[in-house]
Amino acid sequence: MSALYPLLVDLRRVRALVVGGGAVATRKVEGLVEAGGRPEVVAPELTPELRSLAEREGLPCRLRPYRTGDAAGFRLVFAATDDPEVNARVAREATEAGALASVADAGAESDFHVPATVRRGEVVVSLSTGGASPLLSRRLRERVEALVTPGVGRAAGRLEEVREEVRARWPADEARRRAFWFDLITPDFLENAIEGRDEEVEARISRCLSQS
Repeated sequence: MSALYPLLVDLRRVRALVVGGGAVATRKVEGLVEAGGRPEVVAPELTPELRSLAEREGLPCRLRPYRTGDAAGFRLVFAATDDPEVNARVAREATEAGALASVADAGAESDFHVPATVRRGEVVVSLSTGGASPLLSRRLRERVEALVTPGVGRAAGRLEEVREEVRARWPADEARRRAFWFDLITPDFLENAIEGRDEEVEARISRCLSQS
């Protein structure tokens, strides 16, 4: 049984540091930015992709080797250099500074793992094998991508708008709000969302609102 606790983090409220400027670090920064984060980067050199991303997003970069004290003030620290000794040092100092550390290619030394993720608008699905098999996580993600389609993301965005209207209609009637959602989000509604039938999704929303 896995001892890992799944958790979704609002990166807009958490300072993150990526140590490294190679391909692995580039993927880490890309994932953080995609999730709304603005990580800082410490590395002597950056890949062209990472340099371009940092310039486009205005990410702070210190173009030099990691130094003692660099991890202070961060909540998440990613040790993603090609030197295991440097990564171990970064992780140790991050932990001492009260941060959670992730060490590239060293799951046993990490406080947390970044799962394989499918992101469709407001819908986020994450998969992890606890570090046992990254390839299995990737294969599972490929299967999930066929189910959690862009249409599901669009439907979720529309439901976020509907939620405000429902709250305004029945501000003190939780039972009525609950009944509305169970009436709306049926297996057929989900199937329409998966298949990207936006007109059917909208028609169902309109019918449920008019019947309420």
